[in-house]
Amino acid sequence: MTDTDSEHRVLAPLLDVCADIYRRGWAENHAGNLSYRLSDAELDEFPLDGSGPVLPLEEPFPELAGNSYLVTAAGSPFRLLIKDPRTHCGIVRVGEDGASLAVLWGFAGGRRPTSELPAHLRGHIAQAAQDGEHTVVLHCHPTYVVAMTHVHPLDEVALTRALWATNSESILALPRGVGLLPWMVCGTDTIGIESADKLREFGVVIWAHHGVLASGASGQAVLGTVESLEKSAQTWLLTRGEGQQEITVPQLRDLATAFGIESPAGFLD
Repeated sequence: MTDTDSEHRVLAPLLDVCADIYRRGWAENHAGNLSYRLSDAELDEFPLDGSGPVLPLEEPFPELAGNSYLVTAAGSPFRLLIKDPRTHCGIVRVGEDGASLAVLWGFAGGRRPTSELPAHLRGHIAQAAQDGEHTVVLHCHPTYVVAMTHVHPLDEVALTRALWATNSESILALPRGVGLLPWMVCGTDTIGIESADKLREFGVVIWAHHGVLASGASGQAVLGTVESLEKSAQTWLLTRGEGQQEITVPQLRDLATAFGIESPAGFLD
């Protein structure tokens, strides 16, 4: 097997997810970014020469020391990833002190990891504590989810209930509900800190008037979560102000009981 074939075995599932997200209109222009925690076996699939730069981290992440991540590049559109992955994504390893990133592969032409990387790294820390199978953190701009934050009250419990009430399977796809953050400047450590706090409780966080940060065991798992969230937001927007029927809180409790779902405290009071 050639190096190209070997790389493709790891890259293909993630590139497919990124391409699908672009086709859905959730990663316009250079929007959207993804990070994937690589196992040692997956890392061995790539030709690593150790000649890449070492990038300092503004704040150390000692919890991630020695971990390796496949990360999309700053300013790189998702639509170009599948055409030239060596340019538009790369692999970084967190230094033993957690204070630096060694570029092991990719980021050709002097590219750098996404500016949202601090949010991703904090998300990996938060989710690893909740889910040992967790590997992916994804940020994208699902259209109806963003639109819903412009017209629905920015209340976490109320927003979750509104989403759950649109479709019988919404609570199954989003059993922990959704976290919600008010608008804030993107690409900063503040949004990363706040998002990580939310990811300790929820699998997906909505950034008001911006997009979502979601995590899961695989690229497909994360995509499934976001598309379920988007369908619920779309349904809510299509019926807003006109709908006279919805799934009631007692009915949501029945669904939770039937499928063994333990919702966050207060969400089904």
